[in-house]
Amino acid sequence: MTSLKTAIAVASSSLALTGAGGIAALSLFDIPELQSQPASRSLPQIRWLFSRGSHFFPSLAFGSGTAFLYLAYDAVPAHLTAIQGLTHAIRGITSLGTPAGRAGGLMFAGLSAFGLGPMTSIMIPTNFRLIELSKAKGGSRSEASAKKAKAAGVKGQNALDSVDGRGQAGQFADLSGPQEETAERTSKAEDEEVRG
Repeated sequence: MTSLKTAIAVASSSLALTGAGGIAALSLFDIPELQSQPASRSLPQIRWLFSRGSHFFPSLAFGSGTAFLYLAYDAVPAHLTAIQGLTHAIRGITSLGTPAGRAGGLMFAGLSAFGLGPMTSIMIPTNFRLIELSKAKGGSRSEASAKKAKAAGVKGQNALDSVDGRGQAGQFADLSGPQEETAERTSKAEDEEVRG
């Protein structure tokens, strides 16, 4: 394997492990912590995490998936046609430890990395509902965005504007943390809905 292919192999694995570790950390540590708080405190933090993650995790998945698929393509013998190469890789999924298994395993890893997309599309309605509830209570994407919105007289924005960073502090220049608490308190029913 050339040094470039070695670098691609290391990068693909590193990106995949970084993404998996980040998502596992959110699930194991952050979510239970957020569920233990009233919604007026957890909603801004959820919005901040979603906003940051919506730019970070898809980039990791795309980079890792693309690198794995390139390595799978490279592992297919050069004399095979495109269809034969794809068949070779698909058959290899069930025979790991063989040359075909290498191509199949890498193809499976690449497609698994891209699996973040369908999972995200399933979760977007839930996340957008929480962002909308945060907005309704005067929540903002970050401390800096809350200050900017207050100065401009804006009482929050919709979920898509939050993801796109419209009318807020610059997404990549904003190093402030999450807004500490929404402007309005939440009810017990809203707290239960957010814990859901």
